[in-house]
Amino acid sequence: MAVQVVLVLADDPAVDDGGLRRAVEAALATTDHAIDVIDLYAGDFNAAMTTAGRRAYHSGQPLVEPDVADFGSRVRAAEALIFVYRARWTGMPPRLKGFVDRTFVPGVGFVLVDGKLQRGLVGVRRLVAITIHDRSRSEVLRSRDYGRRILLRTFGLIVHPRCRRRNVALYDTRPERAAAARRRFAAKLDRVLVGL
Repeated sequence: MAVQVVLVLADDPAVDDGGLRRAVEAALATTDHAIDVIDLYAGDFNAAMTTAGRRAYHSGQPLVEPDVADFGSRVRAAEALIFVYRARWTGMPPRLKGFVDRTFVPGVGFVLVDGKLQRGLVGVRRLVAITIHDRSRSEVLRSRDYGRRILLRTFGLIVHPRCRRRNVALYDTRPERAAAARRRFAAKLDRVLVGL
């Protein structure tokens, strides 16, 4: 089944400075997907959940704060979620983690029925994490790569049961090692995105 609506979630200006978000959009532009981009640095998004947001978390209207009010409908409309970010030491950067916590709430990402979690995003059939790591692959794996684990493993509980999940990562961005690694990364990025 071909994916039609792709939601790109981009975080960290350093990623855009390197052209990663633009590369993602350029690869997707060669397909016939409808592309929606949420740039967490482009608006007034605040990673911290407010008191009002916390109180509304389990209510029928969990997205009460203005900076997340329209995210729920955009997430629910997506058939593919693509996360683009520069990893921090333990995983996702704070803005992206805040986005996940504040947007994939009950009634959007999942539903609790008699205390049991039910999938809320069964329309999502592709998950892609696109990440730049400053550390080596072995260092990232030793630290358990929490960003990838949350976005590809934990999210597997709320999306379509047969959702295809991919990780595209660039490790160790030191200048003396970067050129060949970036070529391999760019080639894999194109393959994964064009093959959505």
